[in-house]
Amino acid sequence: MWKDFGLTYDIQEGYFWFENGIIKGIDSVTGNIKNIYKVTIDDDLNISFKEHADNKRNKNKTFENWNDTIIRYKERLDKLEYNSIKLLKQYGLNTDKTIIDTNSTGKDSEVKTYLAKKAGLSFKTYFNVTTMDPAETIIYAKQKGYIFTYPNVKKFGGFYQWIKKENLIPTRLNRGCCTIYKEGATKDFFNGQSNLLFLFGMRNSESSARSGYTDVWYNDKWGVQDNWTSILPIREWEDIDIWLYTFRERLDFNIKYKMGYPRVGCQTCCPNATKPIWFLDKYWYNKSFNRWRKILEEDFIKNNKWIIMNCTIYEYVNICWCGGIYRKEPTQEVVEEFSKYSGIDIEIASGYFNKYCCNGCINKLREPLKIKDKDVLGMNMKMYGRNIQKFKCKRCLMSDLELTKEQFQTKVNEFKDGKCALF
Repeated sequence: MWKDFGLTYDIQEGYFWFENGIIKGIDSVTGNIKNIYKVTIDDDLNISFKEHADNKRNKNKTFENWNDTIIRYKERLDKLEYNSIKLLKQYGLNTDKTIIDTNSTGKDSEVKTYLAKKAGLSFKTYFNVTTMDPAETIIYAKQKGYIFTYPNVKKFGGFYQWIKKENLIPTRLNRGCCTIYKEGATKDFFNGQSNLLFLFGMRNSESSARSGYTDVWYNDKWGVQDNWTSILPIREWEDIDIWLYTFRERLDFNIKYKMGYPRVGCQTCCPNATKPIWFLDKYWYNKSFNRWRKILEEDFIKNNKWIIMNCTIYEYVNICWCGGIYRKEPTQEVVEEFSKYSGIDIEIASGYFNKYCCNGCINKLREPLKIKDKDVLGMNMKMYGRNIQKFKCKRCLMSDLELTKEQFQTKVNEFKDGKCALF
């Protein structure tokens, strides 16, 4: 794939890998990981390659193949394997608990499941269907014989049905998809069962949130359950340990990794994905990629996100939909686009941006409450004049006007039906 996009460097199978936007290899002399090429993706998802300074400094160095790396890592891999199996045996053998193995088809899950089998544990492996999984993942899970669970798909519908019903686009700051379709699915599927021991593949090095996890872990989101607990047998493993062990033991793994993905989770719609992931989605899953971009565009227009994000449709869809206000103040292009799509005169369109409740109301983050509803902004100007400087949130406005929610909406609809330029 890299060669299709202009990379001339000889990328040999079994020597290199792609991680965090950089093509890497291991120096055969020092054993140190070296950065070879930096892969840059721009806002239009065009790709470019720049030779890394690490590679420029020594043109004559050679790279170690993974088989040699496995030999060099033998002592470490053996120790990690021993400790993991010891933990699994300690809690999983001669236990009165029912062992539940959850497997996402990711590399960590596969190593954890393999180690549990090697430890001699008796268990069944379950795969949560999220409706966001690509075909490769579903096929792989079926081939492995994992038990498919989807209680919350029945309850909430698929992911795309759920976001439409909730009028929600998941972001890094506000999402519920993992809670519903992953953690929530496990909780709901086994709800009512007692004395369960879960096997999870989380690792300390994955994130700061997981860095403090210990061998035995309890998920606070389970709530009050009858004697549920879990163990984390590979929590001390690093990414490179997982891969070298996978190759050494000749384990199966999800083909998405060979397609360049660092993770094999949700397809095209994950707010935690980065531009390199978007690039891969566009390349491998173009139909799904375009579908999600269309959903983002429709969401932006429907919810008047010009006045929330201070950006254009293009900027939202291609840059900032996954979280946060894009800029402090709108550009003239943003104001003009908002005017065009909302039908509000350009002369007054700028009055809808960056307005906060003048009564000192605050949001959940204890910050001044920004007024994001176009109808509320329109009602402020309708009631108090188009040149007002102090705006009120919906609750304060209804209180001043002595209106219920239903009466407030009736008034808004009347102004819209009357073709008021503010609405």
